[in-house]
Amino acid sequence: MQTVSRYLITNLVNATISGYHGRGSAVYDRRLKLYRGVYNPITFTFKNEDQKAQNVSGRNYEFNLIDSESKKSVITRKLDILDDGSTLTTKGQARVTLSDGDLLPLDAKFYNYSVRENLDDGSTLITYADTGYTVSGTAEILDGAYPEMKDSIVIDSGFTSTGPTTRKTSSAIDAGPGQNNNSALHTVAVYGTVFTGNFRIEGSLSGNINSTPDPTDWVRISSNAITTLTGITYYNFTGVYVHVRFSYDNDPGNVGTIDKILYRH
Repeated sequence: MQTVSRYLITNLVNATISGYHGRGSAVYDRRLKLYRGVYNPITFTFKNEDQKAQNVSGRNYEFNLIDSESKKSVITRKLDILDDGSTLTTKGQARVTLSDGDLLPLDAKFYNYSVRENLDDGSTLITYADTGYTVSGTAEILDGAYPEMKDSIVIDSGFTSTGPTTRKTSSAIDAGPGQNNNSALHTVAVYGTVFTGNFRIEGSLSGNINSTPDPTDWVRISSNAITTLTGITYYNFTGVYVHVRFSYDNDPGNVGTIDKILYRH
């Protein structure tokens, strides 16, 4: 049996409001590690040169994550002052939380970060990463530790005519049966232009992802009437299927189009 330790600790960073090279000096502060796929809360402790927490009640601090290559700010967030339970002042701590959506468009690499105080008159004050007057700290975005969002499957061609009507049907699409449990959620986004008609979702339980189901293997998951769709409409369904496919037909006299379908499981 494997025994593995996990640590429930706070991502805590020291920020120095003023500093000098005295016996209480901090030579450096540690690197931030930010992980894709989860929320990353970061707590900053604001201290003076004697390493004493300072009153930050009513202060307006701003976190900036900066691309070390382009030198541009890629994330800017206001810090939330934390209540330490004191009846007089709030000593030292403020927090910013970076979501998985914040990190999604950024490359996994090293960045710089800084924290500044925004004053009421529009000016700003520096906070330091150490008592050696270093302003910026280092942050690293890492991936692979948690599942990441994958692109949706785009179906915008390959529809074939089926049945006696104008119905168009897509090819079989892998529904990820090995990745899902019985409550697996599937999401479909349908993009149309002045389309009026019927949109059908079908699934198959036979074969495997490398084989194409026979025409008799398909079951209807849902049949949806659409009236004058210009834009996007959404459908959700649950279940474990080997394949899914989509089909649509226009009402008589309608010349609207289904432009594309986005599918995610």
